[in-house]
Amino acid sequence: MAEKEDEQEKAKSKSGAGSKTLIIILLAAFLLFIMAAGAGFFVLWKRLPSPEKAKTEMAQNGTEEEKSGELTMGPVFTLEPFVVNLGDPEGNRFLRTKISLELQNEELIEKMDKFRFPVRDSILTILSAKQYKDINTVQGKQQLRTEIVTRVEGLLGKESVKNVYFSDFVAE
Repeated sequence: MAEKEDEQEKAKSKSGAGSKTLIIILLAAFLLFIMAAGAGFFVLWKRLPSPEKAKTEMAQNGTEEEKSGELTMGPVFTLEPFVVNLGDPEGNRFLRTKISLELQNEELIEKMDKFRFPVRDSILTILSAKQYKDINTVQGKQQLRTEIVTRVEGLLGKESVKNVYFSDFVAE
């Protein structure tokens, strides 16, 4: 019986030593992981520009853009969303879109407000005449922009619209 107790104590001491070794290995792996993550964050932190430097660069870029005349935004007139049936032969497709028009100057906003309904009617006519295959490509959308600009400028005057923006465009 004493021999059995000695064997049980040896088994406990062996399993205790094994579990201690496992704990030490896990702690070492965890510490190694933490050190690697810390080194990675340190390297990334050094590569990020400082906030002062980023502000200075943005200010310089902004003044350069203003001086060159690029990326200046004119007033934007947003129309109510459009939902139209497309002119497909099957007749089961529709287009839902929201269109904003960038105008040349502020005075055109008042004029656009007066001509809201004729402009909307013209755009509805253009959209409902389109087929799905005409508008599902980038080139098709660009062609649609061109047609809208031409039609709206016919109502408001030449060179009154800078750009047409689609903030929603779903064709099904």
